[in-house]
Amino acid sequence: MKTTMLCRTCKQKLNHLAGATVCPGCCREWEETGNFCSDCLKWQLMYPNYTFKNTALYQYNPFLKEWIEAFKYKGDYRLAKVFAPEVNAYFCSYPQKGKLYIPIPVSKKSMELRGFNQVEAVLQAASVTYAPLLKHIGRGEKQSSKDRKGRMMSKQPFELASRDAKRIRNKKIILIDDVYTTGRTLFHAAELMLDAQAESVETFTIAR
Repeated sequence: MKTTMLCRTCKQKLNHLAGATVCPGCCREWEETGNFCSDCLKWQLMYPNYTFKNTALYQYNPFLKEWIEAFKYKGDYRLAKVFAPEVNAYFCSYPQKGKLYIPIPVSKKSMELRGFNQVEAVLQAASVTYAPLLKHIGRGEKQSSKDRKGRMMSKQPFELASRDAKRIRNKKIILIDDVYTTGRTLFHAAELMLDAQAESVETFTIAR
């Protein structure tokens, strides 16, 4: 997949994280090579048995904020194609073969307002086969409307049906979301994967 929707000027606005010095846990830019950032050290205390690793394509910046605003909140579905080549390249690479790709679901309220799951839309545009096994059972409160404390205190918003939990057991899982902010959403989802006895769980986001 070689086509792209971004012109040279827009591409220059992206801060690629591949090759950058990042936290080995959450993939945020971090000067202390090989050491976890302060946020990830806190997550380790909460999840001592979870060897978490997030891979993000780009640093979250004003350009990514505009993309998310237009795509996710204003519903411009065409923008799902913007990062399709990069997403396709990542999931079709040899290290990811054989893993089960599970997108983070959106609430019923968000689906009614937007008409689509933005994560699934990106994967479809990138021709990546995924398994939508998680169900959103929360009230549909936007994470973007909460401060950090509010995000961290949020209750488990996802559910994994028993029949789907059987598909998780002994499988290598990649959870997929658009943006890693505090990590709370992905850790909620990872809890269910670990409870279902996944062999391993890692995460992937467009931005960090």
